Amino acid sequence: MTDQTEIPLILALTDGTASAVTTDPAFTVSAQNIGDYAPGKTIKGAIITAKTFIGYAYILRQGLVAAILPIGSRTAGGSGANPEPLAAPFTLQPGDKVWAFTLA
Repeated sequence: MTDQTEIPLILALTDGTASAVTTDPAFTVSAQNIGDYAPGKTIKGAIITAKTFIGYAYILRQGLVAAILPIGSRTAGGSGANPEPLAAPFTLQPGDKVWAFTLA
């Protein structure tokens, strides 16, 4: 985000399915969608990783893909990656969700 804070996300996702990814309740008290956790914050970079192969990740706003998020796989000992810049800064609104799809 523009103020250098991070949004901790977590999800145990079954391979071959797509689902909303929420904040990690170990850090945010309760699992929330990113738009509800940080409304008004602007995201400049991100990385969504998976232990297996990851197909895509994006921010969903009112049923439409609003931003594509960079992805990385930690398969075969990889450690993921550092956040990569988005195509354009993206300001969160209440109700915005991160969606991701993983494969085995």
